[in-house]
Amino acid sequence: MTDAVPKLYPGEQLDDAAGFPVLFNYLPADPQKPLFIFIPGGGHNARISYGGHQGSDEKDFLAYWVNHHGYGFLAISYPLESTPPIMPTTAPQFRIRDWGNQAAEVTHRVVKEHGLSGRVVLISWSMGGRIVVPYTVAAQSLGLYVDLYVAFAATPGLHGMRPPPLGIRSSKSGYAAFANMSDLFLAQIHEQQAKLNGGRAIIPDDVYVREYFGYTPVSLAGWNLRYEPASHGQAFVEDYWMSTKDAATDQAEHLPMIVTLTGSSILDARHVMMDQATWTFMLTQRITRIIETTKAKTGLSQARFETLADMVHSLPRQISKTIPGNHYFFLGERGARETADAIFGLLAMAVEFESRLQEVLSG
Repeated sequence: MTDAVPKLYPGEQLDDAAGFPVLFNYLPADPQKPLFIFIPGGGHNARISYGGHQGSDEKDFLAYWVNHHGYGFLAISYPLESTPPIMPTTAPQFRIRDWGNQAAEVTHRVVKEHGLSGRVVLISWSMGGRIVVPYTVAAQSLGLYVDLYVAFAATPGLHGMRPPPLGIRSSKSGYAAFANMSDLFLAQIHEQQAKLNGGRAIIPDDVYVREYFGYTPVSLAGWNLRYEPASHGQAFVEDYWMSTKDAATDQAEHLPMIVTLTGSSILDARHVMMDQATWTFMLTQRITRIIETTKAKTGLSQARFETLADMVHSLPRQISKTIPGNHYFFLGERGARETADAIFGLLAMAVEFESRLQEVLSG
């Protein structure tokens, strides 16, 4: 790091976890309720969920509204290269499996330190969709339980889900950047501010670039590339399977219940069009795995199987909600409030669905 003391927001902690730098912020509420975990997407730290820059309004950010419902909120930033530095730029080799382990370790620390229940609701945004299985497995190994996974315009770790952007390059520290990266993100923030926040700025452009944005370890992005120390700061190496293996989406038995939220803007067309189907597919894999591994014990009748099939076929509309906005639909007072309200509605639905599933399986 070039700055001896990085600029941290109130409540933030800069530490190491799972052998890598991490920035996290815990906003407490009722300790008996599940703890909400937020994992950011590519090019961002987790401040995008709680804010804190000079002049910011806490109501413009999701954490405020989750707290408003009485739930604690823990935002965890993976190693990110920022200018000026916030975290040490020592983790270009950081992988998806490291990400899951790190986030689970931080969760466990906070749960133990504050005497929380050990039940969590995992939210991940965009690229963060790749963490769901590694996080859930690591969390379970630490005695935590994931009640629900909430995909925020998120991409699962399935191979080849999206093509790499143009102009990918390595920073001097070995992190991944691509052409016009911050400009593409800012275009969506500008739309969110103009159309859904009354023209009022949520994050000024210069503040966003300095304090929210950064370069990502390349293996997290699912671009079929990995960091190689021998070519540090020069180029990445093609690797078609490492990130897919790390994301472990074939291990459907480790998936929690899933719901998904997206925006509505053409600026985020891929997620608006795909996420309902993509995450329904992932959840159907989980439910099918449960049925296949329990039917011998329960002796499923044809009638109960038909009930299960009907439940699965009803999933797409049940598990998905659209919030007005784009990739940043949860940003700004209206978006943050409506997103929180939608999550709690989906959480109630998920609890009911899981209860009904167990009831049908057990006869």
